[in-house]
Amino acid sequence: MIMKHPIRALALGIALAVTPACASLQLGDTRFENPVSAAQTLDQRAYAVLNIYAAMIEEAADIVRDPNAPIGFKRALGNAERIATPAAETLEIAVTAYVRARADFEGVSGASQPVLERAATALTIAARRLSAAIEAAQPPISELEDLVRARRG
Repeated sequence: MIMKHPIRALALGIALAVTPACASLQLGDTRFENPVSAAQTLDQRAYAVLNIYAAMIEEAADIVRDPNAPIGFKRALGNAERIATPAAETLEIAVTAYVRARADFEGVSGASQPVLERAATALTIAARRLSAAIEAAQPPISELEDLVRARRG
C-alpha cells in the first residue's frame, strides 16, 4: 500500500479510533481528542470534518488498491466516496467564504456604521451557510469513515 501522508493519516486514524464518541480521552500523559468535538470555532469544526474526509479518502484508496479486499466492499467504498465528495467540496467552499467574510468584518472594525452592518450581515450569512454545510457533510463523511473502520477491524 502506498500512502501520500502516512504519518498524518496514522495520527488522525489513531485519534479517531480511540475517541469516536467523546471530545477527548486521557491515557496517562497522552490526551487524544476527537477533532470535531474539540473544535472551538465554526471554522475549526469545518476544518476538522474536512481533515477526517481527507484521511478517510486516503485510507479508502489504499483499501481499493488492496487485491485482497472484496469487490463488494470496494464498490461500497466507491459509492460512499461519491456521496461524501460533493458534500466535502461544498463544505470547503463554505469555509472559504466564511473565513473571507470574517476577515472582511475584522478589516472594517473602524469603518462607518453602514459598512460595518454590511460586513456583519455578510458574516452572519456565511456563518449560517457554513453551519448548514457542516451538518450536511457529516453524515456522508461518517458513512465513509464507518466503512473504512469496518475494514480496519
